[in-house]
Amino acid sequence: MFKPEEECQAHAVKTFTEFNQFFMHCSRRFAQVTGEKLGTAQRTDYDREFQDLCNRVDKHSFWASMLTSKVELVLQPNPAYRFEDFVTEKIGNEREIRHTYTEQLGICMLNAGSDMSASDYGQCLLIMGDYENRIGESEHRMIKSAFHKFVKPFMDAASKEGAINTERRTLTALRLDLDAAKNRVRAAKTAEEMKDLEQFVDEAQKKFDEQYELTREILEDRDQKNADMVVHLEDLSAVQVEYFKEAYDLAVEMQQKVMNRPTKGKEVRQRKVSSSDEE
Repeated sequence: MFKPEEECQAHAVKTFTEFNQFFMHCSRRFAQVTGEKLGTAQRTDYDREFQDLCNRVDKHSFWASMLTSKVELVLQPNPAYRFEDFVTEKIGNEREIRHTYTEQLGICMLNAGSDMSASDYGQCLLIMGDYENRIGESEHRMIKSAFHKFVKPFMDAASKEGAINTERRTLTALRLDLDAAKNRVRAAKTAEEMKDLEQFVDEAQKKFDEQYELTREILEDRDQKNADMVVHLEDLSAVQVEYFKEAYDLAVEMQQKVMNRPTKGKEVRQRKVSSSDEE
């Protein structure tokens, strides 16, 4: 049975040993990176197919982020609201439902028209306010659909990139360990020393190969899912067509109602009649 002092000492030795191994790994990786930058150390290159796979995934990730931010800018021009929505999404809550700017215009016109309803000007405002509000409601439906059919799927995909990047960083670290071990073998001065170091190379090679295949499988899966994301572009185009068609039809109907309103020219005729009576 260990005494408390012996347990503490054993734990301290274990901790020091682990720290020393970690420090040695880091120093070797740093030396390997430095040597590669200076051209004095050899490195293991990934095959062309794997490099192309990484490039495709990286390009999609970059442009998906850019496209998502631009679509969100169109859907919500107010940066304060966008930040508020971002925080709301991060904590797992639903986004706040707000009036669009077109809806706000419609509401303002309705309020102004109600206050001046006895005049032709007020009646015209009431007609336009009703239609602007309906166009704004259509815009609101478009924003909601575009978010759920385009923005959210891309955001969900982006949230999974952290795990992919972790595997890629692990692969890079194991590649550095492998190359550092190989370079130590090349620098060995005796056959016995070389033989001992080759064991580390075999171990590092095994870990690297396993991580290489795992990372390849993850990247291939991500690449296929990226290609499938085109369906969300199709959804976005369909959402916009539906909105613009509905908005156009409402705008045409609004113009017809405005131009054919019963009160059009009534006040002008009344003023002419009043002027004639005075004369």
